[in-house]
Amino acid sequence: MKKITTIKIAFITIATALTLGCQSTSDAPKTSPDGMDLKVSSRSTVAYKKEGVDFSEYNKVLILPSQVAFKKNWQRNYNRDRASLSTRLNDQDVLQIKAGVAKLFDEVFAEEFSKNNEKLLVKEAATGVMLMKPVILDLEVNAPDKMTATSSRTYVSEAGQATLFLELYDSVSGEILARIIDNETIGDNNYARWANRVTNTADAKRTIRKWAKALRNKYEQSQN
Repeated sequence: MKKITTIKIAFITIATALTLGCQSTSDAPKTSPDGMDLKVSSRSTVAYKKEGVDFSEYNKVLILPSQVAFKKNWQRNYNRDRASLSTRLNDQDVLQIKAGVAKLFDEVFAEEFSKNNEKLLVKEAATGVMLMKPVILDLEVNAPDKMTATSSRTYVSEAGQATLFLELYDSVSGEILARIIDNETIGDNNYARWANRVTNTADAKRTIRKWAKALRNKYEQSQN
C-alpha cells in the first residue's frame, strides 16, 4: 500500500508540473490534482495550501537536498547554435552545472533559514518538523562558461530562467501541506554584459536567495 501511495503522489506531482507548464499561472486551477486550494495566482507564481493546515505547529524545518532539471532539449538547442565543437556542452558539462546549482541552492537555503534561529534546521523527521522538498525545473543558462583553449566572450542581458517547484510536507506522516511554483528570470539586466562563471553564479545566488528569504519570512510570520 505504501508503494502504491508513493507512486500516486509522484504522478500527481508530475501532472501538476505539466499542467502548469502548459498554461499561464494566472489560469491555474482553483484546486490542485491532490485537493489543495489555490492561494496565490500571479504572472509568475502559483501557491496551493491544504485546507486546515496550521503552520504554527511546525517549529522545526528539514530541507531535503535540492534536485535540478534543465529545460527539455536545452543542451541540444544550445549546442546547435555553437559553431565550434570546443564550445559545445557535453554530458559531463551539464552534470557539473546541475551539481553546482544544487549545491548553491542548498547552501543559500540553509544559510537563510539559520539566520534568526540556528536551531531551526534539523536533519531528521519528527513531530513538529516541516519537510521542504525543493526542485529546480526548466533551468536555462544562456551563456554557460565552458573552459576552452581559445578565449571568447558572450554578452547577454539575462543569465537564464528557472522555476522553483517546492512542496511542504509533514515530516512524519508524509501529508502534503503546500506547494509553491515560481518562475524567475535570472540576472535580468537592462543592458548586455559579459557572462562568465562568476556572473552566472552571482545571478543564480541572488535568485535563490530571493526564494529563500520569501519562504523564511512566510514561515516566521506563521510562527507569530
